[in-house]
Amino acid sequence: MKDLRPTGGAHAPALIVRASAAAELLRLIGVLVDTDQDEYDVGTERIESLRERVGSATLAQLQALDGGSSVAFHVLSLLAADLPDPAGVEELVAALEGDPGLGWRLLLVHHATRELPANLSIAEAAVTGDTAALEEIRTRLAPLADRDAAGVVTLLETTPEDHGRHLLEAINAVRPLWEGLAHEAMEAIARDVDARRAQLQAGTSVRDIVLDATNGYEPSGDPEVRRIVLLPSFWIRPWLVVGRRADAEILTTVVAEEFLVLPARAPSPALLKLFKALGDESRLKLLRRMSSGPVSLTEATAELDVAKATAHHHLAILRQAGLVTVSGEGRGSRYTLRGDPPQAAFEALRAYLTPGRDAGADA
Repeated sequence: MKDLRPTGGAHAPALIVRASAAAELLRLIGVLVDTDQDEYDVGTERIESLRERVGSATLAQLQALDGGSSVAFHVLSLLAADLPDPAGVEELVAALEGDPGLGWRLLLVHHATRELPANLSIAEAAVTGDTAALEEIRTRLAPLADRDAAGVVTLLETTPEDHGRHLLEAINAVRPLWEGLAHEAMEAIARDVDARRAQLQAGTSVRDIVLDATNGYEPSGDPEVRRIVLLPSFWIRPWLVVGRRADAEILTTVVAEEFLVLPARAPSPALLKLFKALGDESRLKLLRRMSSGPVSLTEATAELDVAKATAHHHLAILRQAGLVTVSGEGRGSRYTLRGDPPQAAFEALRAYLTPGRDAGADA
């Protein structure tokens, strides 16, 4: 999971599910500039072929926006939560043309809330363009330039207007590639959105829909959150991205595999993730530890005697496999065993091995 929220802390918010081409285009750009291509289900070979089609000059242009960070485009995709319907690329372009500093402010506040104990009211005022709040955040972020925080340095050296112009140039540079890929992604996303809306209409609780859509993420419960926005994604699978804008908790969820077009007889991504998660000694130790109760990242780190980043990686794989749920924010996050892992593994493998499972697909 990539947690992009400021800290927050219970309430029953409204649930909104959207299929946004604008968000998906920005996330595709994030995948293209990411140096860890093996982090994505779409595969390194496909990503590399797309990078070649984009070309080195355009990639350099994309990477220049926030110090080469793919996270910038994941943050920018949160803009889709407030775009007018259908939240497509045209709506995004219109929003940036009308307010060139929109993306710049969002990224600046993201850095502030991630790097500094920023006051949330100041951050929210900055997003709306409050000059005093922006100047305070600028001042507080300036020392980070000495720590080689590339994204912070890039933003502080760029005017909001120039950033907006460069962002529009980047979007337009990738649009020809996107137009050839949009159908595959948006068809799967539309099926996922329809399924979530059907769950909502059938009376399924917001919590249960979010747990299902995120494969184990508990909504924050922050009383300031009035709406939860689900923005399913094809391109950043298997990552869950959690963000916050004003009164909205925004979740970039993974398109459920039943809405993807998979090769006949191929093992599903979920099955592969499950047995990848179980095929590691450290992750089995964490599951055993969680059988006695929830654990924090700090406790998981101590249990494995590894760096926090390594423990977080193991916990992320367990969540992606549907074996644990995560609740809370930042350092307060708790990981809890979800169901019975041996039974889940047995049922998943039996479903794949059962004769005739793919008969309909081969007919």
